[in-house]
Amino acid sequence: MGTKRFQFNTETLQYEQRSTSWFQRVGRITLKTVLSIGMGFGLMLAYSLVFDTPRTQNLKRSREEMLQQVAMLQDLVQSASSQIGIIERRDNQVYRSIFEADTIPQSVRHGGVGGVDRYAELADVPDGVQIKHLMENLDQLQWRTYVQSKSFDEVARLAFEKDQMLHAIPAVQPVSVKELVRISSLFGGRRDPFTGQGRMHTGVDFVGKMDTPIHATGDGIVIVATNSFNGYGNQVIVDHGFGYKTRYAHMNRILVQEGEKVKRGQVIGAMGSTGRSTGTHLHYEVLVKNKPVNPLLYFNDMDEEEYEQMLAHAEMQDLDSRLFTLL
Repeated sequence: MGTKRFQFNTETLQYEQRSTSWFQRVGRITLKTVLSIGMGFGLMLAYSLVFDTPRTQNLKRSREEMLQQVAMLQDLVQSASSQIGIIERRDNQVYRSIFEADTIPQSVRHGGVGGVDRYAELADVPDGVQIKHLMENLDQLQWRTYVQSKSFDEVARLAFEKDQMLHAIPAVQPVSVKELVRISSLFGGRRDPFTGQGRMHTGVDFVGKMDTPIHATGDGIVIVATNSFNGYGNQVIVDHGFGYKTRYAHMNRILVQEGEKVKRGQVIGAMGSTGRSTGTHLHYEVLVKNKPVNPLLYFNDMDEEEYEQMLAHAEMQDLDSRLFTLL
């Protein structure tokens, strides 16, 4: 049932009854409500455009702090990049040069991070460009650090091998200068003491007293330790690695065994005259890749006076016998 309402009629100058349905009343109320809500949202929107909400203010502060941190990280990355650049140059110009290793080209040191754009999705993110740039620089720094660490590993290995090689090279005399009587034969052509024919002498003969100590001339492993009455007689062969071997022949006694590790200067036997020998001496050979070379070229444990003294022990040999080669 409708609600009675009166309305003044200006034509009749009388109040006339006007009825309003319940549906119309609800419609008016709904319209007013919608308009009120719309105005409220409008006012809130206008306020948010002019004034930041607490949540917006927090988000802005967080963004500013993030951008500051990104800038600080970028500075740190640039500083680290400069420092590793110094290390890279020193590595190429000093460390690798010392050990005769090839330099690492810039294309290798700065490579390894190309291909697929791993951070393409950041391009559409607010402030994504700065973050993408930072991540790419971090990747580059990580790769350069990895390459440099591998280079240091190689340099450390080369240094270790260099140290091993320096200890392995047969660089000292097998017989002490103080205990040496003389050098009876040098490396090269000579007349064979048994046949009188020209023959290549592949080592140096050190003459001394019976049982004079014989020393290993470099670190290595004994690969031959045999007793024989023929040829080299009682002999020891030491494999020093790096292509070097030494032979110690005509010993009276052998003091090492095959497979035994020896150190430079260690006594490995005693001088004798076993095998094809005309007197007490040590026949000493240096072999590089199994080819005999002049042992005198490797002695570095003597000063100039001691070296001249050792050469003075060598017998004067006929010029023509020194020119003989094995045919």
